[in-house]
Amino acid sequence: MSVWSTISGWFNRPLVNVTFTQDDVAQVLGQSPAQLYATQPHLRTVISFMGDNVAQVGLQLFNRESDTNRIRITDDPLNALLNRPNPDMTQFELLRSLVCDIALYDVAYWIVVQADSPSGWMIRPIPPSWVTMKKQGDVFSPQVFTVDPEQGHAVDIKAEDMIVFHGWNPCDPASGVSPIRALKDVVAEQIQAWSYRTQMWKRGGRIGMYLSRPKDAPNWDDKARERFQRDWKEYQDNGGKAGSSPLLEDGMTMNRVGFSAREDEFLEVTKLSLQTVAQVYHVNPVMVGVLDNANFSNTREFRKMLYSETLGPLMQMVQDRLNTFLVPKVSKASNPYLEFNIQSKLAGDFEEQASVLSTSIGAPWMTVNEGRARQNLSELEGGDRLIVPLNVTEGGQSSPQDGGDPLPDVVDDVVKRWFARMKRSNSSRKAAGESIDWKRWERELQADLVSSGIDQFNAGMLARQTNVAAMKYFDSKEA
Repeated sequence: MSVWSTISGWFNRPLVNVTFTQDDVAQVLGQSPAQLYATQPHLRTVISFMGDNVAQVGLQLFNRESDTNRIRITDDPLNALLNRPNPDMTQFELLRSLVCDIALYDVAYWIVVQADSPSGWMIRPIPPSWVTMKKQGDVFSPQVFTVDPEQGHAVDIKAEDMIVFHGWNPCDPASGVSPIRALKDVVAEQIQAWSYRTQMWKRGGRIGMYLSRPKDAPNWDDKARERFQRDWKEYQDNGGKAGSSPLLEDGMTMNRVGFSAREDEFLEVTKLSLQTVAQVYHVNPVMVGVLDNANFSNTREFRKMLYSETLGPLMQMVQDRLNTFLVPKVSKASNPYLEFNIQSKLAGDFEEQASVLSTSIGAPWMTVNEGRARQNLSELEGGDRLIVPLNVTEGGQSSPQDGGDPLPDVVDDVVKRWFARMKRSNSSRKAAGESIDWKRWERELQADLVSSGIDQFNAGMLARQTNVAAMKYFDSKEA
């Protein structure tokens, strides 16, 4: 008997029923992952950010005709299924719940069964906390999942009707490990910190104070002590004198204990918590509101990284699972595959696309009616032809990149004056850590160039190039 036969014999032994709940394995201070998502702002910020940004991309179905040709399919049952996965969900909601489940539990479950619907199928996402048992099968692939929606009516679902998405677990090849476990101490610290601050403000913000009376002060009887305590409560929380200065008697003094908000570093600890949660999920903190080192240029680069380094691996995993287990089951195409429309997010804004296309094509590329359609305006008669400027002919100049007559000498003076003015205004802002409105400076330079006799198109292109160079200069150590 070979070594692998011996090992696989162990692997293929029937799986002993494994009972578990996802809420039990990742609790923090008695709170389940679902409760933590509902109550912890940093966790919710990062997870909802991931879910919403993946869901808005959307899935497209293609049929691969050859290595160099593919055709998009829009009339397949799989399209209908994804557009309406079940009677009460859309594709956006389906993908958002999938990503949020993976982010919170590192596992997600879809029940995929035939149904009376336009597609003939239905997808029903199941909360991971409802899956309470894996049984039968082997350690790699359980054959039955027990689903119990916390009402005592457990149902066994065959693995062939279930698609399971999960991350990597060093101890279990059939499940993931919730990131909540890695964030346990950070989340627990935030829960305790918020509890402490809530208690302090419930007591009128004076939890760090105490009153003292001189040792030679007159003795208090019970009636006098009760009177003072009753009067003192008027200065606390919702009392009638809350916020005003108390009048102390008998030489009393008010003494402070504990630390101030600055000494406790509430703001820094809160910021560190958000950064740590973002790092565990591989999200750049700038994208979820930590703007200490943010500027226009690096924020634009972080946006480009969002669908490559940040969300790219997760989207690839989802894409592969769907192409392996969902597409063959539902699609009727000959060689189909699903793909996230990531290019729509990496293509840049309309202004950038228009500039690149104009330079690449060397001529106008949009008709009047196509432009009006982008603004939801009705068509105009005669608006379906390209309007070509009279000074643009085949082989003629249509953009600053394709040669032609050099720009007037006055441009150099205009750019130098603009740069000197911009540098004077923004040097102090940079030193103070304030943001710079680069769009405003680009518009100002374009207006100056137009005033000097440069046409609007060339002025816009030159203003953009100069502005980008200025941003890089200000981000460098030389500025």
